[in-house]
Amino acid sequence: MSTNIHRRFGFTLIELLVVIAIIAILIGLLLPAVQKVREAAARTKCQNNLKQIGLAIHNYHDAMGFLPRSTNPGTQLAWTVYILPYVEQSALFAQFDFSNGSYLNVGKNNPHGLRRMAIYLCPSSPIDRMSLTSNPNTPEIVNGQPPFTTHYYALSGPRGLNPVTGTNYPTTPSTNFEGAPLAASGMMLRNEDVSLTGVTDGTSNTLMIGEMSWDSKFGTRYRSWVRGGDNNAAIVAGGRNVVSPINSALNANMVVPFNDMPMGSMHPGGTHFAMGDGSVRFVQQSINFNTYRALSSRDQGEPVGDF
Repeated sequence: MSTNIHRRFGFTLIELLVVIAIIAILIGLLLPAVQKVREAAARTKCQNNLKQIGLAIHNYHDAMGFLPRSTNPGTQLAWTVYILPYVEQSALFAQFDFSNGSYLNVGKNNPHGLRRMAIYLCPSSPIDRMSLTSNPNTPEIVNGQPPFTTHYYALSGPRGLNPVTGTNYPTTPSTNFEGAPLAASGMMLRNEDVSLTGVTDGTSNTLMIGEMSWDSKFGTRYRSWVRGGDNNAAIVAGGRNVVSPINSALNANMVVPFNDMPMGSMHPGGTHFAMGDGSVRFVQQSINFNTYRALSSRDQGEPVGDF
């Protein structure tokens, strides 16, 4: 007598569903951890960018006797151009034309905007170029291509009422249609050379460079990293006023004046700043607004305390 024994190898449908469920649970547990690791690495890279930028600005100050301006009124080039020799980009710096009005003379300096400068970009941001559809600026577009932007901006200072003195913070009037004055008490200005000795509030208590790398609902009006401004005395592409809290939502009509675009980032809870002493701080978006404005002025005498 012979007995045939049939053995089946494989999964039943129920077993397969159980395995799939287990895999789904594991993926659900692992993905947030992977995302956290990636964000931690991107945040560290962003901090390092600002650290190198702060060091470059101090080296520029040592060589010139004053800080770089947020924009040069003559060439209309940004501070990001003038510190190139101090971020190991001397060869690129030598290719720029520094004659008056050279930026808006299309074909001289604006093509350099097509060069992606990793040191000026936060890796957490999904945007690294000027938009061709949301507030495009024609002189910055090169052969139909949008230029790369920067995520780091000079702090022009606060605008509005000083809560200590009861008077308005100093500003430069604007003749632009947006009508936003340019703050005039920050560390890096358009119309004045500022030295570190002029930072009487203390360099460790004053914001010098801020991160604006966030992908807000209505855009952030990014411009070429090369562009500092234009011949209007109060328009600066390389700097920002402190008028609104960190990560403030913009309105649908895009009526926020160009100089007043708020600082913000894709890092949860706040954004990075390089302080006047070259250190880098992550400032929470929940910071007291008066403290935030006080930190952005160099010489207005407001107490700031811990932040």
